[in-house]
Amino acid sequence: MPRPPRSSSSAGRTPRTVDKSRTRRALLDGALALLEDRSLDNLGIREVTRAAGVAPAAFYRHFASIDDLGLVLVEEAFATLRGLMRDARDDVNAADDMIKGSVAVLVTHIHDNPGHYRFIAREQYSAVLSVRLAIRRDLRLFATELATDLARLPLVNTWPTADLVMLAELIVGLMVDTSKRLLDVIEEGPEREPELVADTERRLRYLTFGATAWKPRGNRRT
Repeated sequence: MPRPPRSSSSAGRTPRTVDKSRTRRALLDGALALLEDRSLDNLGIREVTRAAGVAPAAFYRHFASIDDLGLVLVEEAFATLRGLMRDARDDVNAADDMIKGSVAVLVTHIHDNPGHYRFIAREQYSAVLSVRLAIRRDLRLFATELATDLARLPLVNTWPTADLVMLAELIVGLMVDTSKRLLDVIEEGPEREPELVADTERRLRYLTFGATAWKPRGNRRT
């Protein structure tokens, strides 16, 4: 699961602080386990605390509600992946290298955090408005950051910002679809994973290189 990096002050944490951190982690992990086969709006606090092995009252020392817990899971899922994707795109000036690096990072992250990705896939259309909007906001941020990196590529570096964002949103949509397909492959046929990876890279090439035929109005970013 995505974990926050260990800080230099960790050694000075008191036993009580460590226990609170462990309880919070246990609640999040317990919720993820329960969310394997249900949606967030069908999750109860008593179920989560039972799965975490703590008393129901302990829940409110960490989260205001189940919806609040869901927002933390959304943040966990996206924050680490955004950082890894930025690292994969750093100092990359060729579209094909960016594609290969990004797909490799996504596949590894899904393998390491399948529960978070199943949660995002299901709650993208959640009945819980705050969670649905948080996922939408993070996907938009993902696309905005990607658009900034796309602007370095010679093929599209003269595009207006709006067109770069449009291309980035299409790429992010494809990656979201890939994450759902990979989750199915992991469960049903792991031997098909190399085929899925190659297919995703090919689709991204079609999308990226095909986009060069697009002639935006104006030839200057705003």
